Amino acid sequence: SVQYDLSINSTEGGSVTMPGEGTFNYTAGTVVDLLATPNAGYRFVNWTGDVGTIADVNAAATYVTMNGNYSIMANFMGVEAGDVGIKAGDWIKLQYTFTGWPAGQTYPEWLKFEFLSINGTIANVRFTQRISDGTEQSDNATVNVVSGIEAPMLAGIVISANLTTGDSVYIAGYGIVTIEGETTKTYAGGNRTVVCTSFSHDETQVTYCWDKLTGVMVEVSSTSPDFTATASATETNMWEAATVRMPWWPWIIVGVVAVGLVIFFVRRRGAD
Repeated sequence: SVQYDLSINSTEGGSVTMPGEGTFNYTAGTVVDLLATPNAGYRFVNWTGDVGTIADVNAAATYVTMNGNYSIMANFMGVEAGDVGIKAGDWIKLQYTFTGWPAGQTYPEWLKFEFLSINGTIANVRFTQRISDGTEQSDNATVNVVSGIEAPMLAGIVISANLTTGDSVYIAGYGIVTIEGETTKTYAGGNRTVVCTSFSHDETQVTYCWDKLTGVMVEVSSTSPDFTATASATETNMWEAATVRMPWWPWIIVGVVAVGLVIFFVRRRGAD
């Protein structure tokens, strides 16, 4: 059978962890999985070289079909510290809602993330979850805000700040997803610009929304044929709740009525 060579290299800032770097030999027609993993402070950009049979040159996790001898390069780019939109001491709390939850079973009521410290692009996070039986579960974990390398429990809780439509995000357990759009919605009492993505995974529709300015997750939902779970941000110290401002004209009416009453009573007193 015909054999072809696949040569893989990478730029500074990361490495190809699947199948590795160097030269590999494959039978013609073999589909080879590719995974490019950025280091802290870097992000994956694209694949270059002999990329004609790579499924998606902009995806860190993709594959190549071996129809010839290929030499490819994984390209990484350094990110600015400004891409980290959170700071030590920030916290956010998300409330759960469920449809189709099995009767009689306990369920999570809320989930709180506290960013204890930030070192470059690495955040130390304390997460606490309250269960319907009154118990709470807490633990600490680290999250790479830029690369998305994180504990599966914390998949997607924070991404780079100021991403927009078309940008790629890595979510542990799901892989590379693309931001599909941005909108303005109210979360934790504030009107926020959010970026969102929605995708299918194992017959489940998953949706993520992040606050654009900080990159923190403000909503995540999972919908299957029998079950829907949503967590939405209800409290935070990262932005102020919007204040409701009364329109000016009711106060003029109140003033006119008050003046009218004063005149009425003055006249009555004079008449008496």
